[in-house]
Amino acid sequence: MIEPTAALSAVDPLAAEFSGARPRFPGADRRAYQGVIDAYHGETGLPLDPRAAHALDTAWHEVRTGTQGADYRDRDLYDKHQPLILRNLAADRLFQRLRAPGGDLPGVRVDPGEVIVCPYSSTVLLEEAVATLARPGGVLVCPEGYYKNAESHVAKYGMRLVSSPSTADDRFAIDPDALARCLEQHAHQGNLCGVLLTLPGNPVLTEYTVEELTAIGRVLAAARVPVICDMSFDLLSAAHVPIAALTVPTPGGPVRLYDRVLTITGNSKAFNAFGPCKLGAACTGDSAWLARIEARLRVSFQRESTHLTRAVLEHTTPEYLAANRDRLRRRVDHARDLVAGINARAGSTVLRPLGSSDGMFLTVEFAPGPQLSARARTSAELERLLLTEAGIECVALDRTGSSRLGVRFNVVAPRLGPGLESPELLDELFDRLEGLLQRVWAVPVRGNAVPEHRIPVLAS
Repeated sequence: MIEPTAALSAVDPLAAEFSGARPRFPGADRRAYQGVIDAYHGETGLPLDPRAAHALDTAWHEVRTGTQGADYRDRDLYDKHQPLILRNLAADRLFQRLRAPGGDLPGVRVDPGEVIVCPYSSTVLLEEAVATLARPGGVLVCPEGYYKNAESHVAKYGMRLVSSPSTADDRFAIDPDALARCLEQHAHQGNLCGVLLTLPGNPVLTEYTVEELTAIGRVLAAARVPVICDMSFDLLSAAHVPIAALTVPTPGGPVRLYDRVLTITGNSKAFNAFGPCKLGAACTGDSAWLARIEARLRVSFQRESTHLTRAVLEHTTPEYLAANRDRLRRRVDHARDLVAGINARAGSTVLRPLGSSDGMFLTVEFAPGPQLSARARTSAELERLLLTEAGIECVALDRTGSSRLGVRFNVVAPRLGPGLESPELLDELFDRLEGLLQRVWAVPVRGNAVPEHRIPVLAS
């Protein structure tokens, strides 16, 4: 049973106060709640591996008391530009699936010399990689469903992001044929600078077979342009195969994608690193491209931050990463169950979850209808409607290059404010959403008669 933050009892839910310091928002069946739920942010709200937390406490103590070991004074290991210890750890821990992708794939031995690292954020590496490809009026092609801020990072360098359509089904997967057509079009126009991928996905994680990845890889190899792959959610997926681990057949012979693809990741998601313990890392077999990116990096590591980051990377165990994935999947599955309940009570598919249950987000497509068209014709307008009338802050899909009418929710750590993450808010979030459906979409109240206006069922 959902306990409302502030019950309205006999008060009409439509009379709820949507403004002020402590706004109130209606839920379903005359429940009401106080405050705005932030399902927009990208934090997991989960703790570090206990072993890593203990190692981090020890590292802080060593930094404070000046009792670090001899490694701390090694100029190569703790180099302020590219500390060797972090390059070694990134090759071993962050790119572990490149080395061992599973199945019969041989994988790629990532040499630390093929890795560059950056303090705090993989976003800095993404921007500098984009900068090396930039030219005025240039285009980066990215399949539909990319990181919500990717367009702004690309626009900084006078380029634009062009999305190729994903598959129309619930998987929301990269469509190799659509990607090939988009690449050919912009190559013909002379403005194609490269490709930006998000794999296994962000916000929508999708499971791919090796055969499907090979089909995508052949399209990339035929395009003969640099490829940036944002792989930040790699270790949040149960069995993702990095595309850079593949060698694909082409008419000109086999092409090792590791030599064409710059893979970027970090430790902020699967490892749940924070603040000075965060880092970004990138690797590729294209040494010239890697050198150009490294030359652009202007953010330096301090020995202290290297020491702290090292503690997190060295002491986060495979068991923790697996448990982390299981915990996230349980929360996403619970969100999917809540959506299924809304659809069952509505008598039709008003909400359609996209992608797999991996990751930390649930992305849902909304069924069209006359009531909705009058209030929200685009996902940006839908995002605004959810905020102003349900008190749910989320991400519109048009921020991710998608024209689908839908939004992305953080269902792992919804919160009422920074530091107030709570999985218990998930039931409340979807109760608010159902209340909005009842009011705006004319979806029936639980147990009531068939509604006056039926919601069309989304085709799979």
